[in-house]
Amino acid sequence: MKKSQHLSFAPFKRNLSWIGLTLVVSASLIALTVLFHWMTGADYGELTRDPTALGQLPAYYGFLSQIGIFFWSASAAVCLFCLFILSERKSDENLKRFLLVSALLTSVLGLDDVFTLHESVFPGLGIPQNLVLASYVAFAIIYLVRFYSIILETEYLLLAMALLFFAVSVGLDVWEPRGIDRYIFEDGAKLVGQVSWLAYFFRAGNYAIRPIGAK
Repeated sequence: MKKSQHLSFAPFKRNLSWIGLTLVVSASLIALTVLFHWMTGADYGELTRDPTALGQLPAYYGFLSQIGIFFWSASAAVCLFCLFILSERKSDENLKRFLLVSALLTSVLGLDDVFTLHESVFPGLGIPQNLVLASYVAFAIIYLVRFYSIILETEYLLLAMALLFFAVSVGLDVWEPRGIDRYIFEDGAKLVGQVSWLAYFFRAGNYAIRPIGAK
């Protein structure tokens, strides 16, 4: 006679914290959507639907910009995943801080890219665009100085490449040179920077979670 099978709650208990985190994050984003609806009077559809659908635009509009978001997201995810792995080890605390700050920096840059914070949102609040860009540069310099010892142990040329192309993109955005279609050059340079950024943190993440003592 077969033994009766009992429903086990062990998987639920084991994943309770992650289930809770998932629900909290989801509920927070939905609550923000409701808040924006109350604050701006925008319809829920305008806050939840894809911009190309709202504007009845072809799906390929904003192609390069949309693709770039995947690279921001992947870079932040790599940093957070490696940080999670290191949290279960007795690892260098400075390395953990490096991954955490890198994830935050990447997320801020990604959010700025998605919502045009430095071009629209902050200027709309009375904060000049150049001041916002200058604050990003200042934070990047502090970041490089604070974590230079770790950066020098990683594939820093990829990071240098990313920063170079970001600088080119920002320069084209600010000065708007004539005689060229600045959009393909500005956004093309930004994409190269985004791909280089992901490549750097992919390699830096591999360095962070390598076995202790491995070169």
